[in-house]
Amino acid sequence: MATSGPEKERQMLGLFLVPGVYMRLLAQTVKQLGHNERLLYEGLNFSSEDLKANNSRVFVTDAIVMAERAVKLAGTDGLSFVLARELRVTIHGTLGFAALTSPTLAGALDSVRRYLQLRAPFLSMSQAETEDSVLVKLCTEFDVPGLAPFLVETVCTTLVMLTEQLLDRSDAENRGFSTSDGKLPGVSVRLKGPEPAYYRQFADQLPVKFEYNQPDELLVLPKALLDVRMRLADAEASRMASDECEFELQKALKEQGDLALAVRNLLRLTPGPLPSLEVMAERFCVSSRTLKRRLADRETSYREIVESVLKDRAIQLLRYTNQSVSEIAYELGYADLSNFSRAFKKWTGKSASEFREGGPDPAPELGP
Repeated sequence: MATSGPEKERQMLGLFLVPGVYMRLLAQTVKQLGHNERLLYEGLNFSSEDLKANNSRVFVTDAIVMAERAVKLAGTDGLSFVLARELRVTIHGTLGFAALTSPTLAGALDSVRRYLQLRAPFLSMSQAETEDSVLVKLCTEFDVPGLAPFLVETVCTTLVMLTEQLLDRSDAENRGFSTSDGKLPGVSVRLKGPEPAYYRQFADQLPVKFEYNQPDELLVLPKALLDVRMRLADAEASRMASDECEFELQKALKEQGDLALAVRNLLRLTPGPLPSLEVMAERFCVSSRTLKRRLADRETSYREIVESVLKDRAIQLLRYTNQSVSEIAYELGYADLSNFSRAFKKWTGKSASEFREGGPDPAPELGP
């Protein structure tokens, strides 16, 4: 829990916390599927009782451990689809209320995109348009390859189920979108991985078709569907709920405390290539200029933090893997081996090959 645990984990505050209600519901769903949910809590410093408090929070590191265990136990039983069915709109707190009362589906999606990180810090959401469609893309923010398919499948399923439930059916019908059969016409989910064996068991219960083996993780919606009213549309109530979400977001950002440390922690959990300053600034909901200034206040820069993370990662890969120097350079995001070689020599005083052959490790970077 966020109220206890090693000091190192205490540094992961704010956006690095997951609402306890999600983890409790995950455990309950694992139990519902016939597995021993107590196995999810082994070795963690909290129990199911601790998660009953409305304001309980779990470190994202613990949440990842629980989710990995849940997928191992019940992933092949369709855990993602069953869990999504249980994730009713009220569970999401003010974010759910902001989406529920938005004037249109477009407003609801905008609230989810901006505040998703408050509920699922391991995912980010972006939106693009084609001539006729809106493409909602989900990306994993942390290096959790074994969890990524489960996370994206669960969130996409939750989004389409809530959309089908919360759209004003009469307005949808008037705009040519009949939802009387529980389906969302023209909407699809595209996922990168192969079709899981359990999908056919749930396909008829889902409001949209899921397409697998796709190049990107996307929720595809007809552009006109975004103009459909929400069933409980209330502009004033939605604005108040959005204000609450914004307050919660800014509070979370302040709880990050040392922004340089927060940036470093996030980079360490992000697979390479590492994001640009502009992308990182957007992740923390500030301008790139503000991020530069706040890091300068800590007598560091984004480039310095990125290089320290790359240095530590390069040392680990050279010491503990059999990857070639070229492979390591590519994994770290260097398109040119010579650029990596120059950087590594600057960091350690040795070439990557000399370093691998022997000699003491340089001390890892501990601060910005």
